[in-house]
Amino acid sequence: MPDIPKPHISEGPVTLRNWPRHIAWFNTTFIIIIPLLGCIAAVFTPLQRLTAIWAVLYYFWTALGITAGYHRLWSHRTYEAGLPLRIFLACAGGGAVQGSIRWWSAKHRAHHRWTDTEKDPYNIRRGLLYSHVLWMILKQDPKHRGRPDISDLNEDPVVIWQHRNYIKFVLGFGLILPMVIAGLGWGDWKGGLVYAGILRMFLFQQATFCVNSLAHWLGDQPFDDRNSPRDHILTALVTLGEGYHNFHHEFPSDYRNGIEWWQYDPTKWAIWIWSKFRLASNLKRFRTNEIEMGRVQQMQKRLDQRVATLNCSVLPD
Repeated sequence: MPDIPKPHISEGPVTLRNWPRHIAWFNTTFIIIIPLLGCIAAVFTPLQRLTAIWAVLYYFWTALGITAGYHRLWSHRTYEAGLPLRIFLACAGGGAVQGSIRWWSAKHRAHHRWTDTEKDPYNIRRGLLYSHVLWMILKQDPKHRGRPDISDLNEDPVVIWQHRNYIKFVLGFGLILPMVIAGLGWGDWKGGLVYAGILRMFLFQQATFCVNSLAHWLGDQPFDDRNSPRDHILTALVTLGEGYHNFHHEFPSDYRNGIEWWQYDPTKWAIWIWSKFRLASNLKRFRTNEIEMGRVQQMQKRLDQRVATLNCSVLPD
């Protein structure tokens, strides 16, 4: 008789005896355990002014590794980048400690292809907490996994180099570099590790996770309301412009997220500046007419829905 496959651990309930088997311990270490230790260490570590400034600057640098690198370059190919810029973004993204380019981009492509379905890795319909963090710290059943095409990523030597050496990137750019800069620069080795390393990493992780959770729950839907993505300025502020999520899901190959001049999108500005120095090229933009057509169609849809609720019967004389 053929062997009956054992059910995946995620199909069973979480109990006091089996809960460690439900945990993806590698992810949990960098998302929960190390940040918790950093918070405890911060109680006993004075925050120096120069360390605070360095932590903010490093937050922006590593954030660009995710927003301009992992997301807009490798996940969506919204522009092309030369080798020096790709190496820079791979190192910065490693310092953000959110997985390798290959892993992150595969998950994100699956999210776009199967938004709000069982194959969406961070499906908001499974709850706000699940889409924010539980999908990473709990083991997931492989048979529910969406498998997008990542052949282009597998052919990029920078992507493969970073993927194979991911732990070195995490330790080197996530923890050691911020500590060394603060230590050699002004003698604050411990503060550099705690604030510019661990807590900076933790804060940007949580900011990015908000795009998976809050950006599918809170805000406006000016371009489409068939699925959950939404625009919200708060999410944009903490993620260097990634909060205009409704626009992004409708026009994912546009290198911009904030399309208006007044919308906060430092990632868009950085990519544009890089193009002027010939580090980036072929910046993709949807035509203004197509974007406005999407906006008008959504407005018309809402107007039709409003009209349908009105009682248009004629009163007798």
